[in-house]
Amino acid sequence: MKHTNWDDLRLLLLIAQEGTLRGAARKAGLSAPTLSRRLDELEEALGQKVVERFQGGCIPTAFGADIIAWAGQMGEIALEIERTRDHQDAHTASGTVRINTDEWLSYFLTTRFARFHDAYPNVEVEIVTSHRPYSLARREADIAIRPYRPEQLDLVARQLGTLSFGLYCNREVATRHAAAIAKQEWAELPFVGFDEPRAEFQSDRWLRALPGAPAPWMRCSYGLGILDGVMHGAGLGVLATFLASDQQDLVAAMPRIPELDQDIWLSMHSGLRASARIRAVVDFVGEVFSAYRETGR
Repeated sequence: MKHTNWDDLRLLLLIAQEGTLRGAARKAGLSAPTLSRRLDELEEALGQKVVERFQGGCIPTAFGADIIAWAGQMGEIALEIERTRDHQDAHTASGTVRINTDEWLSYFLTTRFARFHDAYPNVEVEIVTSHRPYSLARREADIAIRPYRPEQLDLVARQLGTLSFGLYCNREVATRHAAAIAKQEWAELPFVGFDEPRAEFQSDRWLRALPGAPAPWMRCSYGLGILDGVMHGAGLGVLATFLASDQQDLVAAMPRIPELDQDIWLSMHSGLRASARIRAVVDFVGEVFSAYRETGR
């Protein structure tokens, strides 16, 4: 049997978790043909087929199921080694910290993280933006900042604060539609919102439920698209209230929508608590949210 590449075993685990080559390739940041080639190389090294490939997905062979189980154990051991390393480097803050969060919180962090580098020049920060939460147990990210408390027993969490939302437009729209906005005559106003695949987001459900309001005429697949549309006069849209302090041209048609408030939680794996780089980021994020609670900025 040829030498087995551990990275190929990790890809095999992804294939087993996702069930398809396409899904595993997307998660690994590879093209499907590249992942298929890596799987071919792994099967050649092992001397046996590990998955049966069908049009609808991949199913492990009996031999492949054993390999996947062992690879999973190896993955857990690798994570323990990383956690041990984090304990050993607790006296110094250096390395990379990956934060997984959603779009509004990603914008909130990236616009406030500049001074962190002055205090911790040897710590690099990656902010990974996605609606799908990344797995902290599998170290897809080191820290998660999400609008809910995680339930996994091996995670530690702290509440950072509350993110609020309001209904905004730019100054030109506010002037042109001042009477309708003041009387909340929603049927007379243009709106910007999410596209149909995201129409079930809480903010979009609220927007579409306004009495008499037309469906958003401009629809976006991402939150910052709504911000851009609102800023450039496309209509009214639901935005996080912290944006009001960052964008001088925003006017609040409704400064706060209480039913859209979100409690924000920071979570991480319990094994990372002793890491200096993780503590540095966690403490800084706590300071940023504390300032937001006190000043709204």
